[in-house]
Amino acid sequence: MKNDQKTFGLAQGDRLTWRYEVIECLGAGTEGEVYKIRERATGLTRAAKLYFKSKEHNAKRFVRYARKLDALRDCDIVIKYLHADEVWINDRFIFCLISEYFGGALLDDLQASYRGGKMPAFEALNIIHALASGIEEIHARKEFHGDLHKGNIFVERRGVFFQLRTIDFHEWGRTPAVERRSDILAITRLLYDLIGGRANYKNQPQVIKDICMGNRSDLILKKFPTIFHLRAHLETFEW
Repeated sequence: MKNDQKTFGLAQGDRLTWRYEVIECLGAGTEGEVYKIRERATGLTRAAKLYFKSKEHNAKRFVRYARKLDALRDCDIVIKYLHADEVWINDRFIFCLISEYFGGALLDDLQASYRGGKMPAFEALNIIHALASGIEEIHARKEFHGDLHKGNIFVERRGVFFQLRTIDFHEWGRTPAVERRSDILAITRLLYDLIGGRANYKNQPQVIKDICMGNRSDLILKKFPTIFHLRAHLETFEW
């Protein structure tokens, strides 16, 4: 596979090293694809992220990413990293990260299941609170996510709550402080999108507008300079 191709095209039953076989593709991003896999010796379900570029292109990023996941293993919102491997696909070695499999749906798919792609305000706020609480744990460790969007957040309903896991942390070369502010803006933007975006924004209750602030990043960061302020607001505002 050439470096500019964007799929491995693995199908159910394909081998992924001698340990694993593919169940299905869960999704893809700019860096690679994520597959649901089965551990052949035990039948246990795992997840594997395969990187598009070759081992030589990804060596430093791969190691940094694995170490970041390991350092954040106690954060509930982070997919639990298990181990790294190298996989021979299309005549070359590529990097593979093996992690826990989380059975929730992608946030993008969950939103699409609602009529018109519009989530009720209370449910959207519950998801955003769970996300802010999880990201707060990461920020408390002086780390950040850096690329929060509906395609890398998994959501599972647990009673009246939502449990979340997120994948695809990125390091874009900006300072950690800038990246943490970016996480805050991404979370408020997700709320804006979940309730239906621009077409539905003007009809939303004031509690939504008090968080989204019309997508004005200057106003959002003035009101919520840290993720703590956003999470605290979500727990104390009055309807």
